[in-house]
Amino acid sequence: MRRRRALAMATLAVLALILGPAAGALAAAPAAAENRAFRIMMILWRGETPVERGFRWQLLGRGVAVEFLVRDLARDLGRLPAVLAEAKRIRPDLIYTWGTGITLGTVGRWDAPDPAPYIADLPVVFAMVSAPGATGIAPPPGTPPRANVTGVSHIAPLPAQIKAIRAYLPLTRLGIVYNAAEPNSLANVEELRALAPEMGFTLLEAPVPPDATGAPDPASLPGLVGGLAKAGAQILYIGPDTFIGNQRDALTAAGLAHGIPCFTATELEIRESDAMLGLVSPYEAVGRLAAEKARKILVEGQPPSASPIETLEHFSYLIRLPVALQLKLYPPLPLLDYAEVIR
Repeated sequence: MRRRRALAMATLAVLALILGPAAGALAAAPAAAENRAFRIMMILWRGETPVERGFRWQLLGRGVAVEFLVRDLARDLGRLPAVLAEAKRIRPDLIYTWGTGITLGTVGRWDAPDPAPYIADLPVVFAMVSAPGATGIAPPPGTPPRANVTGVSHIAPLPAQIKAIRAYLPLTRLGIVYNAAEPNSLANVEELRALAPEMGFTLLEAPVPPDATGAPDPASLPGLVGGLAKAGAQILYIGPDTFIGNQRDALTAAGLAHGIPCFTATELEIRESDAMLGLVSPYEAVGRLAAEKARKILVEGQPPSASPIETLEHFSYLIRLPVALQLKLYPPLPLLDYAEVIR
């Protein structure tokens, strides 16, 4: 009997691995039997990304039978309360969250005076949160960890990012266009302000103004980049900013028009747009690390508080060669020993 169950679970895992998102219904089958699959509710911002692919593959590749309950907010945080109400009603074994906005809306700040709107009694594993400490998702150093929250941050430490830029070209004036309405973006800018005198550069800031509806105005980007160019920005910094990520083509094109390269701390802006260089976490690897945390919670019974919030041990240095050639900023030869060159 035990062998038959194990075989059924392994078969489901393999089928789920092959079928991807469609596998949820297949993996749900053991739930009706004594030995059911784990139910993971995945709350996503813009559908599934390579992060979720890594998360699924890591769990299923490790033989963990999982029913994935995908809830895509389609870039609308207003849908989150209904999803949380569902989670409290059906009580999945674990909740996976993508990004700062969803994670903060799901678990609240660590010191929230009223925890009632949030999930406090189910394990939550997050991915793609750039600054868990600065946004209040994680408690400050020296404070006990949260009982039900752990996860993975995808951003390399800022000093390492500045050093990565200087490995390519001199830097004394760093320009940044950002959405001041996003907590993750604001936290990043505040850290850059603090770092600037310590590392000897001037931070040139250009917050995106709102349009008539109160949303950040994408039409303002060319003018903002033009202003940074006049102020002498040598490079445009793209940090963890959802609005700027969505407008990556407009921003990098504006930079190119003024002869300014873009550096990115996240993968999409160089893989799928025209940032020239970046120090990034591969999205699939972020998902795999988050999945290992979920596996230890579900399979080994490890409390989330025993799993530290962390980043990957290694980051990838990326260079988009066509952009470098267009700007006549050729990569230094030593970089080519370890950088991934995108052609």
